[in-house]
Amino acid sequence: MRAFTLVFNAFFNSFEIIRRAKLKKFYFIPGFISIGLFLIFIWLSNLLSLNISTSLENMFKLQHYHSFIFVFIRILIWVCSVFLYYLVYKSILIIVLSPILSYMSEKVESYLTDVTFNFTMRDNFNFILRGINIGIKSFFKQILGTILILLLSFIFPINLIIPILIFLIQSYFTGFSFMDYTLERHNLTPEESLNFLKKYRVEATLCGGIFTLLFFIPLLGIFLAPITTCIATTSITLELLKKEGIKIPKLEMK
Repeated sequence: MRAFTLVFNAFFNSFEIIRRAKLKKFYFIPGFISIGLFLIFIWLSNLLSLNISTSLENMFKLQHYHSFIFVFIRILIWVCSVFLYYLVYKSILIIVLSPILSYMSEKVESYLTDVTFNFTMRDNFNFILRGINIGIKSFFKQILGTILILLLSFIFPINLIIPILIFLIQSYFTGFSFMDYTLERHNLTPEESLNFLKKYRVEATLCGGIFTLLFFIPLLGIFLAPITTCIATTSITLELLKKEGIKIPKLEMK
């Protein structure tokens, strides 16, 4: 119950932090990048569906049948491509946005703690590489986990909760990616971060789950989800680090 209270309070307070810390510009940067990725993926989906449909038409001589078959196959492939897009897009977006999200997380921590970070260019570059690395690893773990869950769809009654299981595993790793921006600044190794995640898996899953729900709000979600989740998860992670005995000076909601 404490985890739910901590997470939901942090997301509620994130809007006040955005206003007071003058972070409103970060609504738009991730949003426009997200729109760009969406348009690229739709273009690739159309291209892929056309090429596969044409290949199947030539292979099975579909032109001898009704043209409806060709159209149906193309639509089916396009729908599958879009489904794949929604399945993996969050991970791709987080990987692309990792430099911005890492910077945003640092600004939020500075605001909450009154501590100014003086990282070198090399430090910031290492942070970016680590964020990308964590994002890529999380992406493949999500895909593997999703495939394993789909294989269980043949087992009753597990097949009744397949969508919930996929949502939870996606949320778990998404939350970890957002948490790690703070953990890396406090010198936790990737292994230590993973242990931290296992200990606070509920908080990570809730953060990732709220990100996913916000992200699926038509149009508004792509602008809202990245910044609010980054700010909320940063403040949550700082509270959890403080709970672990790591000194976090002047941590408070201003």
